[in-house]
Amino acid sequence: MNALTPCARPTCAALLLALVVAGGCAAPGPQGYSLVSVPETSTPDIDPSLIAQQAADGMVLTLGEKLREREVILPASFVDESNLEKSSPLGRLLARQMASRFTQAGHSVVEITLRNEILLKKGAGQFVLSQEAKEIRKTHKVSAVLAGSYVTAKNRIFVNAQLIRTNDGVVLSSNDFSLPLTPNIRALLK
Repeated sequence: MNALTPCARPTCAALLLALVVAGGCAAPGPQGYSLVSVPETSTPDIDPSLIAQQAADGMVLTLGEKLREREVILPASFVDESNLEKSSPLGRLLARQMASRFTQAGHSVVEITLRNEILLKKGAGQFVLSQEAKEIRKTHKVSAVLAGSYVTAKNRIFVNAQLIRTNDGVVLSSNDFSLPLTPNIRALLK
């Protein structure tokens, strides 16, 4: 005799299906790191801040004790990989969103726009070039720089973010992610 009543069978089947689907969605990426990306078939109104926040969260997790919370991080505008002298509203937005997550995680982040003497290029945002890293450390007592670049493809933007130690240029943490090239994100590239 079957212990389940006829009404309970669909509920059990639905629960089992939900567990199988949820298990597949929660699978970690290689070496246990979460993969941060949005499938091309997702909704066109994806919020880039959610993806940037997830990427920053992953960086905070892999950072561990390589950077103490009292050490200062300087966010720099993410640059267009095809022209490292150029950023965009998207590049500035991604840097600020990721820096916000580092702040929420307890790290000290300096607000670059409040300092008028630091690496501001008209219309292009803030940039970090390797030869300037030691000068930044000396002048602003910055331990690490949050820097990144992006490449625009046909339907997606591929982003690389790195937290770079200023005294020796060592990458302390990094993350790669992508965004669908929606009309809103395309507008942020101008």
